[in-house]
Amino acid sequence: MEKIELDAPFRTIIIKVLSFETKNSQIFGRTGKEDFFFKYLLTIGCDFYELLELFANCDAVNGKNIKCIIENVPSAKTITDCSEKGLRQMIPHWSSSKYHTATINEICNELEKHIESNTEGAFVYNSNANTINPRAYNDVYVLLIYNARNFFFDINRKKAYEIISNGKVTENA
Repeated sequence: MEKIELDAPFRTIIIKVLSFETKNSQIFGRTGKEDFFFKYLLTIGCDFYELLELFANCDAVNGKNIKCIIENVPSAKTITDCSEKGLRQMIPHWSSSKYHTATINEICNELEKHIESNTEGAFVYNSNANTINPRAYNDVYVLLIYNARNFFFDINRKKAYEIISNGKVTENA
């Protein structure tokens, strides 16, 4: 395993831990069966939205930790309108940049399909993931679906929405 300097940025250390394979060993609450690393980072004062963006961009939101993430969602506004119009209201800014994930219409259609089909997982949407100019403004949105619960996050504005489909209201765990 590649060595890491003790003065490395905390973000770099988190990424290193997330890349560590946990099948045969345990590290920072991450085992082959469960993963509490996200919760441990919240416990020491890390920001929920910054962590979610980091985990999502590292493809580290998975079946072992998604329950832990959802159990720690800050207060979420309830959304019952799952139409394209209702979903668009959660996305206040979408760039016309060629570096976006897709057009706003395509994003709303995809969100609607994931919610209707109850597709479990994490889905990340970037309004301007400009790799040439990483300092370019990028709105990041994340959809988490787990155990018939749908959460949508506006990372930059630090807003959480629980999307209720079929009129069923659930309570935060």
